[in-house]
Amino acid sequence: MKTYVTGANGFIGSHLIALLLERGHSVVGLVRPTSDTRSVQPLQGHASGLRLVVGDLTVPATLGPGLEGVEVVFHLGALLMGTSEADFQAVNHHGTRNLVAAVRATSPNARLLYASSLAAAGPSPSAEPIDEQAPYRPVSWYGQSKVDAERYLIGLGDAIPWTIVRPSAVYGERERDLSGSTFPAIQMGLRPRIGVKEKIVSFVYVRDLVEGMLAAANSAAAVGKVFFLSNPQVYTSTQITSAIESAMGPRFRLPMVTPQALLSVVGTLAEWAHFFTRDRPMLTRDKAREVKQRFWACSAASAKAVFNWTAATTIEQGMVHAVSDWRQRSAAMAALDVPARERAVQTYVLAVAFGFVLESVASLGNWYAFTPHWLVFPVIVLIFGLVMGTASFLTAKRSLALQFALGALVGLSAELANAASGMSFWHFSPFPFGWIHNDWIRAVAVGLPAGAMPPIMTALVRSLYAKRRRLG
Repeated sequence: MKTYVTGANGFIGSHLIALLLERGHSVVGLVRPTSDTRSVQPLQGHASGLRLVVGDLTVPATLGPGLEGVEVVFHLGALLMGTSEADFQAVNHHGTRNLVAAVRATSPNARLLYASSLAAAGPSPSAEPIDEQAPYRPVSWYGQSKVDAERYLIGLGDAIPWTIVRPSAVYGERERDLSGSTFPAIQMGLRPRIGVKEKIVSFVYVRDLVEGMLAAANSAAAVGKVFFLSNPQVYTSTQITSAIESAMGPRFRLPMVTPQALLSVVGTLAEWAHFFTRDRPMLTRDKAREVKQRFWACSAASAKAVFNWTAATTIEQGMVHAVSDWRQRSAAMAALDVPARERAVQTYVLAVAFGFVLESVASLGNWYAFTPHWLVFPVIVLIFGLVMGTASFLTAKRSLALQFALGALVGLSAELANAASGMSFWHFSPFPFGWIHNDWIRAVAVGLPAGAMPPIMTALVRSLYAKRRRLG
């Protein structure tokens, strides 16, 4: 069977292509001109049935080549971490329209499997999993763009044989979001948690997911229908963290609760970093709106009933593979020996810029005020740039735990020094920290998150260096 896969080099796309090749199918994979194709390079070779073509979902003229004679189109290409609603609509909604037009013009009898998302349905009202009959309730630009693409396909009727699948949260080898944030924190000896209340989430291991996609594409009964693809069991945030901890090995871990109010700040900072590295941001303000939701539970019972698919991998089993892969990737990144002079310049510049963005967000949110007002500039240059930059530079080749510890020490010391001075160079507003009257508790609440800055700075510098080497 000849297949066509958009988003070929992506996390899910690369796993789907591997499965298709295993099953003896030929694959044409669509990649953008600037795509990093390292994820599919091991799948290419003399005897491989994989051919990559260059195109862009937002440029209709580039989508025709490679579609000739295709029997099944797997449309996985999407923008997940955009910074504007228009960007999501251009790729996820209008890009789908462009692809369908190209398919109908080139291979009108081809089957189309569209990878939507649980984000289109939106969060579940409670811990009870929703099914495909639930109304659309997206809370993000990403989710709305998927809704619009779904409605377009559904509106086509039988003009093209389509099937829509909505994966829940996906994890596994080469995943970058969960492994890029939660894994390092747990490795450092922390037990991270977002918000005080337990979250309920549907998860699916990537290998199970792509098998479900292929089963749906091969099922005549699935044409013209929508399916959730997820594990039968829903998981609490504690169960997910425990599965990661188990895969990493037993040790004492300090609980750390991240206030949900900080997610938008982190998203803003990550978007800012994106403009420096041009890499996919770890978090955005749009994604933060999704992460803040308490319930993301869905049922894949319909997939079981229609094409006999059930996710077989438990989260404990899947996390063993995901953690092993993350450790290999982390070791490869840590082995990059960025020249000291280049590392120093980039670290200090990024540290000052980091401080500027953070203080700007704090000012807009009216979190605290400096006395006198101009004191914010020495704080940005001296505390963020000089002190935190130096901490980041000196610990760049040390463990994540040491990087975090030194950053947290800087943040804690700054807060305690401000409280002990009797002058209070910065005064906290009631929200989000002013209601904490104990100086020590407030210093911990404000200063401890500063521990994330050295690891972030180190990761950004290495990312810039790795990207320059790859493109150069």
